[in-house]
Amino acid sequence: MAEQAESRAFRSGVAQVITCRQRQEDGLFALAPFRAEPGYAVSVPAWPMVQGPDEPWTIADAVGETADAIAAAKIAEQLHGTAFAFDASGKFTYATPVAQTCIGLKLEDLNRSLGGGDFIDGGDLGWKLSVHPDDYEATAATLRDCMRTGEHYNHEYRLRRATGEYVWHRVAIRPTINGQGRITGWYGTGQDIDVQKNTEAALRANEQRLQRIIDTVPALIWSLSPDGTPLYVNNRVTETTGISFEDLMLPGQRLLTIVHPDQRQAVAQSLSLSVQSGPPFKMNYRQVRADGSYRWTESRAEPLRDDAGAILGWFGVAVDIHDMVTAQEALRERERELTHVIDLVPSFIWRLNPDGQPNFYNKRLVDYLGLGPTSSEPASSSLAGVMGTVVHPDDAIGLQEALVRSFSTGETFSMKCRLRRADGVYRWTDGSAEPLRDVQGHIVQWYGLSNDIEDQMNAAAALQDSELQFQLLVETMPAMVYCANPDGSPRYRSRQLREFLGMAPGGTNQLLHILGGPIHPDDQPAVQEKQLQSLSSGEPYRMKHRLRRFDGTYRWVETRAAPMRNPEGDIVQWNGVCIDIDGEVQAQDELRLARESLAEASQAARLAELSASIAHEVNQPLAAIVANSHAAERWLAADPPNIKRAEKAVMRVTRDANVAAEIVSHIRALFKQSTETRESTEFSKVITQARDLVAEEAGRRGVRILLPVEVSLPPVMIDRVQIQQVLVNLMRNGMEAMDEVKSDRVLRVQVQEAGDSLQTEILDAGPGIAYPDQMIEPFFSTKQQGMGMGLAICRSIVEAHGGRLWAENVSPQGARLAFTLPILKIAA
Repeated sequence: MAEQAESRAFRSGVAQVITCRQRQEDGLFALAPFRAEPGYAVSVPAWPMVQGPDEPWTIADAVGETADAIAAAKIAEQLHGTAFAFDASGKFTYATPVAQTCIGLKLEDLNRSLGGGDFIDGGDLGWKLSVHPDDYEATAATLRDCMRTGEHYNHEYRLRRATGEYVWHRVAIRPTINGQGRITGWYGTGQDIDVQKNTEAALRANEQRLQRIIDTVPALIWSLSPDGTPLYVNNRVTETTGISFEDLMLPGQRLLTIVHPDQRQAVAQSLSLSVQSGPPFKMNYRQVRADGSYRWTESRAEPLRDDAGAILGWFGVAVDIHDMVTAQEALRERERELTHVIDLVPSFIWRLNPDGQPNFYNKRLVDYLGLGPTSSEPASSSLAGVMGTVVHPDDAIGLQEALVRSFSTGETFSMKCRLRRADGVYRWTDGSAEPLRDVQGHIVQWYGLSNDIEDQMNAAAALQDSELQFQLLVETMPAMVYCANPDGSPRYRSRQLREFLGMAPGGTNQLLHILGGPIHPDDQPAVQEKQLQSLSSGEPYRMKHRLRRFDGTYRWVETRAAPMRNPEGDIVQWNGVCIDIDGEVQAQDELRLARESLAEASQAARLAELSASIAHEVNQPLAAIVANSHAAERWLAADPPNIKRAEKAVMRVTRDANVAAEIVSHIRALFKQSTETRESTEFSKVITQARDLVAEEAGRRGVRILLPVEVSLPPVMIDRVQIQQVLVNLMRNGMEAMDEVKSDRVLRVQVQEAGDSLQTEILDAGPGIAYPDQMIEPFFSTKQQGMGMGLAICRSIVEAHGGRLWAENVSPQGARLAFTLPILKIAA
């Protein structure tokens, strides 16, 4: 039994535990457990096969013709540890005790009929219960075929142990034949191969896991035979290059097929050297991709050797390094560019170690100082030596102290000093240096930059002298000058301006506050709006307003400001001038009063529509003549007489007289229905001139005129003077309508094409018109001193030109006076 247990353990790999009689120390035999080990290591778990002495087993009452089979089974039992025999019909006549106990079935259990007759005829016996249900049909069918034909039976299937688990067995059965050639019985043996099966399954699982790992690794893995023939490539090789292992095995194909043609020879030589001589293979080359592109790859291979050192094969791996190679190349290119830039930059670049000793000068600095032929090696490794050689003696001590302070504290270094150029001339330079620190904050280098500022300093000195002269010029000008930053904050105020406002040097920081506080309250909204518009748009600023002098008196001034721009067009400064025009304004007020008196006198003449028209239209030039005459008289009566201003007043009298004559002539032409004075005219210019004629009155009344007229308006055939008088009358009526308006007074003039005509609209923000249809009739007026002829004359002029004039109210407030003029048709 012990020998059979050892045989079973060796063949199955499963430890066998039996109970047998063993000799004791006293020489007597006693039952004791005996364990037989396989004698070799088993890589999968295997529970020992335990057979107890009390487990039941039986022998056959009669063996019939199976005596030879039983004898053969017993011989096999000595070799394999288990054996059995059955007759020609399939009934067992012998089974070793371990064979019965391991499956928990005795001979009678094995031969118990489960229905269907004898086994050979298709019936099932009790041993069916010990076979795995999935294996029984194939096992039984094969055994029946062998029993009918006499062929040897060799089969593997799972048997159920008495403990309930199924284990794999390899069963071999042979027939016994008598002298007549008839089968008298069958004998066989069953070998437990569960350990072998489980080991094979574990190996297959490990192989599959290893294959998955190899295919999953982000690298191309391959192997070669000792002579360099491809033996294996992982899936990533095929996925990456588009070349399968079968493609590589075609005639003339090698791993070199995937290498760029320009590098194929070099790779072949290196790989051949490794295969022939045995050193590891390593090389970077461009490798083809499935899309036809090439990417840089690093490939390595190591030989596998036997104990004697002979090469059994080559195992290699290839990794994509294209991004790293291109990044390194880009870095090298950037380094070359940086070196080139450092040598070309128009500045002196230098570097010091943490102790302050120089270890790099760029070429420009070396050439400038005449230190040596190369820019990478300073002529002196000592900072003291360099300073003693090139720094001006008067600046050396201060430079040394500044450098020592920066080296000890780590603070940024900055200083101006004189350096001796290669030709021996000392020139001013401006230098600064910053420390480069590591992650711990320790200084590893000092990087410095210096510039020759000799020319700038000379220019600055010259500029300072020029600025002083300019300041003296500005301070002595008979005008108040100021300068402001792009945001409006003051930069400069002349002495005249400060004295006029009674300001001390310095003061407030906003130009709007400087000019806003002393501005007359009635003028402040318009002035501030204009100033803000100029600051935001960059347009020049010009406006007349009242400004409070230091003594509290408000005086009329004209303020002008224009932006100063750099070559790129950006505003760098606002330059302005403020001129006291109070005398001129008072003279204009006197002229206005004279005009008004003359207008009131002219209204008394109502002889006829023509007379009234002439009186109405020549009122303004006649008033101007009178006012200018008075002005000339005052200038001549002055002590001493102001001949130049008197001449200007007389010239204005002549101009206004000509205007009056021209108006009379054109009005007469109007009533004669004459078209001799009409000509093709750009209407935008007529409107602009009319706006300029009433601009002074608009400023006096506090009215803003908005005139968004397109320059590209089509031409019209008009009498320019007559239409200009229409526009002036309509604008003046609109301004007069807003005399009682407390809010913002805005007069809008709009021109647009309306079919074959140009439609002009003058919109005011006044209270509106009580009788829109009657106000353009002759002698109808809403003014106490009005003649009622202004709009009637306008209507006559417009209708004489083939147009129409009308008046209407607008919502929510104001009135619209509009007229049309036919567009001049130009023949194609």
